[in-house]
Amino acid sequence: MDRYVGVADWDLSTRKANEVYIRRVIKPALGHLQVREMSDLQDVPVATLQHALAVLADEGLVVVRQGRTAVVAGDPVIDRRSGRAPRDRDHDCRRAGCQPHVCRPMTAKTIRNIHSILSGAFATAKRWEWIARNPAESAQPPAVMRRPPPATTPEDVAKVITEGRKTHPVLALYLWLVAISGARRGELCALQVGDIDLNQGVLHIAFNYVVVDGQRVRKDTKTLQDRYLAIDPVTCAMIREHLDAIRAELAGLGLQLPADAYVFSNDPMGARPWNPDWATHKASDLAAAAGVKLNIKGLRHYTASQLLAARFDLRAYGTDSGAGSFRSIQNMQMVLIAALNSEKSTGFLTNALAPPS
Repeated sequence: MDRYVGVADWDLSTRKANEVYIRRVIKPALGHLQVREMSDLQDVPVATLQHALAVLADEGLVVVRQGRTAVVAGDPVIDRRSGRAPRDRDHDCRRAGCQPHVCRPMTAKTIRNIHSILSGAFATAKRWEWIARNPAESAQPPAVMRRPPPATTPEDVAKVITEGRKTHPVLALYLWLVAISGARRGELCALQVGDIDLNQGVLHIAFNYVVVDGQRVRKDTKTLQDRYLAIDPVTCAMIREHLDAIRAELAGLGLQLPADAYVFSNDPMGARPWNPDWATHKASDLAAAAGVKLNIKGLRHYTASQLLAARFDLRAYGTDSGAGSFRSIQNMQMVLIAALNSEKSTGFLTNALAPPS
């Protein structure tokens, strides 16, 4: 597994998530085995091994623990969970209200992610001729039921943006653009002054910004596609107001705002963009102050729900965008991008939000 991690073609955020799965699930369960040793089990059907393990567990001879190595019943279990701060000797769990740990089954999405890692590792081992076949191909990962987040009402979105205009105008503009464009949080954090054409009313989404373990990267978008989105006059006016305020402050110091400055930045020159996690927390705090339960991901889905509720024919936009169907999330995004390039749709979304004065 260590050799595979070194050559796996993962981006920064995917690598971070996969390394957590490997450390917490895969290595405790399979880390004591070398892939060559598994070749001895190649001729044993998977169903036979599963049945044997189930029989041993039913008879109490082994204890199967979720996400960890099975142990022989009666043997002491060593807790290897390092990194946790030692509990204070004077700590009283009953007084503190501590709850006992309850193991929960993994979600279907988690199982599919782990299966994907194992399948890639075994495929690499097969390509290196370490094993004869990929045992992960015999496993059928569970289907994932996609549950769309609850729809956000225009009234709730307007409350959050209005509250932001009072306490944090730049964050209000950020959330406004999320609602109007449906862009991801990292895509707006990566937005630079040169990506905006206020005269033509066009927003260029070309990059995504991520921060993992302190490493800051401006990389390609999640779909590996840049796109141009139409923005209405109200949105243009709000962006112009924000940029003019920055330019006025810099002019007093004899400086100019460069074209590669980030639109959303706490740096006076826009040299470093917002951390997407910081933006998420600030948005949640702002929503709580407005008495609304709202997050950035739910705000992104606001765009689709409002266009559908207004009876916009997204399938017509899908034909124009080349998506063809709604069978994948990426196709749905292509449809929304095409729809958002319509002045009619952007104007509708702006009116629905009751633009702040």
